[in-house]
Amino acid sequence: MTPAARLAAVIEIIDEMEETHLAGYGLRKGLQRRRYAGSGDRQAISAMFWQVHRAWARLFWHLQQCGCEVTARSITIAAQMLADKQKPEEITALFGGEGKHNAAALSEEEGELVARLAERQLDDPAMPRDVALEWPDFLLADAVAALGEATEAELLALQGEAATDVRINPVRLGDRRVLREKFAGRGLKCHLNTLSPIGIRLEKRTRTEDLPEWKKGLFEYQDEGSQIAALLCDARPGMQVVDMCAGAGGKALVMAAQMQNKGRVLALDSDAERLERGGERMRRAGIHNIERKHVGDSWGTKRWRGKFDRVVIDAPCSGSGTWRRQVDARWRCSSDDLTRYTSLQAQLLAKGRATVRPGGGVICVAGAVLGGEGAAQIHRLLAEAPELELADIGEIWQDTIGAQKGGACPPLDEGMLRLLPGRDGTDGFFMAVIQARLR
Repeated sequence: MTPAARLAAVIEIIDEMEETHLAGYGLRKGLQRRRYAGSGDRQAISAMFWQVHRAWARLFWHLQQCGCEVTARSITIAAQMLADKQKPEEITALFGGEGKHNAAALSEEEGELVARLAERQLDDPAMPRDVALEWPDFLLADAVAALGEATEAELLALQGEAATDVRINPVRLGDRRVLREKFAGRGLKCHLNTLSPIGIRLEKRTRTEDLPEWKKGLFEYQDEGSQIAALLCDARPGMQVVDMCAGAGGKALVMAAQMQNKGRVLALDSDAERLERGGERMRRAGIHNIERKHVGDSWGTKRWRGKFDRVVIDAPCSGSGTWRRQVDARWRCSSDDLTRYTSLQAQLLAKGRATVRPGGGVICVAGAVLGGEGAAQIHRLLAEAPELELADIGEIWQDTIGAQKGGACPPLDEGMLRLLPGRDGTDGFFMAVIQARLR
């Protein structure tokens, strides 16, 4: 495909997205309809598509300032000029022409838009703060409450692309340096993660299905922050562990490996399809101490009261810490969604309180950078539960990650940990460990 045809494909996919409202899904469907596109074309189309979405609020603002209607064509033109820094004559050349897949030539109004945009910069001091940070206005105060002086740096970091991390499977491989050398031998550029002792960061995401290391279950894809969360659960051989929102089992697999396949990890989730996906991962990893169980939205705790040494709660949340990956999710999150999430988080924390045994721990995880989904929830629970107390993650870090020669623990707030994309290079994560007193 020519550059003009690639640009036309991006415009068409964005225009078609109005039917789906989900950027990632819309892109996949758009590429499926263009089977003639080669791998290089698909990569270029994807890069342009996400370039538009990473600057969506700022591009929208510029179009409004120019008095131009926001359409798939206009916002793509704006992205090419302001984000990709193409010149007016280069933009004009991408439209029209003889190629059957090219977009139509620029209209007179679009030509005027190109002339106006030539005098503008993507980041403009006149922009409102929420626009400049690509952040929903109604969530800005919550982010500031959680991040303080680091708000701008961290929200700007969430505009960038997420890294691609993998972790070794400790059941199959004991030293991540061995996997790094295998990758290097296959021409895959990578380096060891700085915090996680089991992680490796790839310079770019690569298909792995045909690699023998993948088929043998030597590694899994998992963000470094998620690796850290799983390791801080401090699951040990012979323990009884419940993962209340297990999904496809990423954290459960790490915990089961740390337990050396001894004891039990009960993986619960209300999504049967996600649990089923975890089955193949378990088989490839050689893990056999995970028991998967599908539960309804209102499941009870009676049969599991006081049964578990570790209760892991990675509750549904805004996902704001992962918005580098799900770029458009920030514009789909509403105040009603946030209310529903915080209610679910409170319900799951109550279940954690009921199912942890004396001396055990409740590990609370949220892939978010909002204060209302982190420390506020923990303080509320502790105020209601005199038998619980907050553990110091710094000490747990030394006993787990430190003992495995991982990096130093980032700064804590009242013993709770927040991993940040700008400071730590991970997805945004909040973590707290609550100890059940012996009685």
